[in-house]
Amino acid sequence: MAARFTIRYIDSDGERYQVEKDDIHTEIDLSDLGIKSLSLEPVGQSPRLEKLTLNTNHITNIDLAPLSTCHRLKMLSISSNRLNTIDLRPLSSCRELEALELSDNLLEKLDLSPLGDCRNLKWLYLADNRLQEIDLAPLNGNPRLQYLVLSGNKLSSIDLSPLQDSLDLRYLHLNENALKFVDISVLFQCEQLESLIIDSDVSISANHKLRHLSYFPEPINEILDNIDWLHESSERYKTT
Repeated sequence: MAARFTIRYIDSDGERYQVEKDDIHTEIDLSDLGIKSLSLEPVGQSPRLEKLTLNTNHITNIDLAPLSTCHRLKMLSISSNRLNTIDLRPLSSCRELEALELSDNLLEKLDLSPLGDCRNLKWLYLADNRLQEIDLAPLNGNPRLQYLVLSGNKLSSIDLSPLQDSLDLRYLHLNENALKFVDISVLFQCEQLESLIIDSDVSISANHKLRHLSYFPEPINEILDNIDWLHESSERYKTT
């Protein structure tokens, strides 16, 4: 027999509401309800939960701790809110997580370390925030990553080398940042790459040995003439 639980929230006008759910639900969608604050504590009582969507609300902060018991969670989407910070540590228990969407918020910093335990992660959308830096090291060793969208932030540099095992990468969007140069050497092995978007004024570099490959992913093939081929001795693109 299904057990019921109540999710309570406050909207942007200060009004209090509640939503009744059964713990047999695999999806909970609370998008576009004007939510300003809510507790996910009741959601932790839904062990079958696979998808939680909170898009297009007014959420400024949210405690993800209750999700640490949602071991079947595959998708978490909190896009188009007003988040200025979020602690992803509870997601380290969500080993089945495939998609995390936090685009269109006010995030200035984001620690991706907890995602190091999410080896099934395929989609990571962080576009249109205020991120000034991002460390992709936690994605190192993830062979399933397909979509990484970081456009519309304030990134001045980025190290793509942690993507060395992400051979299935399809989309990488870095446009509308403050980048001056990007080393895309690691992307030459991504045969499934479909979309690589980098602003036209960004200097693109790669290891000179890669220019002799017999095959290039199509998005790279399109910009071959614009690549600055670097020797290993070059200091220009080293991260400090």
